[in-house]
Amino acid sequence: MAARMMLGAALLLLAIPGARADLPDPTAPPAAPAAGGDASPGMSLTAIKRRGVQRFAVIGGQEVAAGGRYRDARVVRITENEVVLRRGADITVLELYPHVEKRLRGK
Repeated sequence: MAARMMLGAALLLLAIPGARADLPDPTAPPAAPAAGGDASPGMSLTAIKRRGVQRFAVIGGQEVAAGGRYRDARVVRITENEVVLRRGADITVLELYPHVEKRLRGK
């Protein structure tokens, strides 16, 4: 009898829409943070790759090497977590993880 009551209560909770909270999918990738204030719309750094000693940046789905061009900007430098672009006199820095602060361990 108690098992039937538990089953009925569980089914009732599943049937009520408000009983289940809209939980985020734990397997979904994190939402991309908004680009920095100096970045142009559509310019998003999604990855930095290494092939030997050469680095490549994936910006807006396009793979670009240092010295290459993305839209009307030249890729000046690629480090392990940022890319520096120059468009005329304007310099734009795209960070791979803009909201992550690196700290020394134990500090």
